Amino acid sequence: MDLKSKLISEYKELEKTLTPGIARDEAIAAFESVGFPAKKNEEWRFTNIAPITNGSFTVRMDSAISRKEIEKYKEYNFDANVIVIHNGHYNGELSKIHNTDSKIIIGNLFDAKNIKSAAVKNHYGKSALAAADGFTALNASFSEAGVFVLVKKNARLEKPLIILNITDSNDTMSNTRNLIILENNAYADVSEVYYSENKNVSNCVTEIFLSENSELHHNKIQNDGIESFHVGTTSVHQEKSSRLYSNVISWGGAFIRNTLNSLIDGEGIDCYFRGFYLAKENQFIDNHTLADHAKPASHSNELYRGIIDANGSTVFNGKIMVRKDAQKTNAYQTNNNILLSDDASANAKPQLEIFADDVKCSHGATTGQINEDEIFYLRARGIGESEARKMLLSAYAREVIDEISFGQMRELVSARLEEKLSS
Repeated sequence: MDLKSKLISEYKELEKTLTPGIARDEAIAAFESVGFPAKKNEEWRFTNIAPITNGSFTVRMDSAISRKEIEKYKEYNFDANVIVIHNGHYNGELSKIHNTDSKIIIGNLFDAKNIKSAAVKNHYGKSALAAADGFTALNASFSEAGVFVLVKKNARLEKPLIILNITDSNDTMSNTRNLIILENNAYADVSEVYYSENKNVSNCVTEIFLSENSELHHNKIQNDGIESFHVGTTSVHQEKSSRLYSNVISWGGAFIRNTLNSLIDGEGIDCYFRGFYLAKENQFIDNHTLADHAKPASHSNELYRGIIDANGSTVFNGKIMVRKDAQKTNAYQTNNNILLSDDASANAKPQLEIFADDVKCSHGATTGQINEDEIFYLRARGIGESEARKMLLSAYAREVIDEISFGQMRELVSARLEEKLSS
């Protein structure tokens, strides 16, 4: 039995035990119709998902983790709200919610009270559509754990929120779902952090809704194991004068596919996409982005940088769309790649689709090697060649990493960067 048939069969066995109140039947029907994405689909042309579809993954997972085990993850001890999701299960006992503001709700998306709330009913599944692709449809079919964040009008989440996703089961597929809603003039800082061991698939969807003049700092940091697969979709809807600061750091896992979209649906919006990826030893990392300008007088700026070594391969497919009514748009996109070996590869496809005539838009991509003149400059000042290369690569990556606003998280990511460059 192929994986598609296996998962459809599992859904039929499990459907009566899954949390009701969301359109699961419609989602599994969409998966049955579209299946897994194929390479003939332009959005997946450079992405071979055979390592996933040739597997025999199950959605049935047990979850048991102790406080001692969880404390080895440094993020757990940060001065922050922390929610633990282990093997696709929400662990309320180990989660730490410091927030006491009644205007802020943080909890399990699939709690009965949350799933029945007007906020969830009005926003769940509205941005990340189940019919978009097979992975999103699977997520909508099986997801039973995830985080619900609602920051009401004029409220501010004082301590950052960390969603700590840990997967250590074998031959499993976890489907987690997050819903983040910021009402007018609200503020939050949210980090999704992923760790995995053994052979498994993390299929994650995050929907974000930013109302007028709200501000979200959102980080996605992947520390997956060498046998793990990650497919993630982050879908954002921005309204007038809202601000999004997104940082995606990818340097673990055998296969990573990140999709990040923002519908820029109002005037005066700022949308910043920042990404850094490091691939080596047959790792594959794919970043797909879309800044969709639907209304006039807004701004987007995107910078993704990669380092690829030793049979690593990457894809960057970034699109800026400016619709007919989106006059006075300013939109910029840059992708840079450094190849450290002859067997490293980077595929870059920056795109502009512009249907308005009064805009400022640019895009570009570069792929090359370390500048030998800069190496020479450092060596002439007594710095060894290996250290000189590490310094240059660190500075190159830090232009993205330094954009992480949460100080403890930025310091930890910076330290891990130095470890990876040293190895």
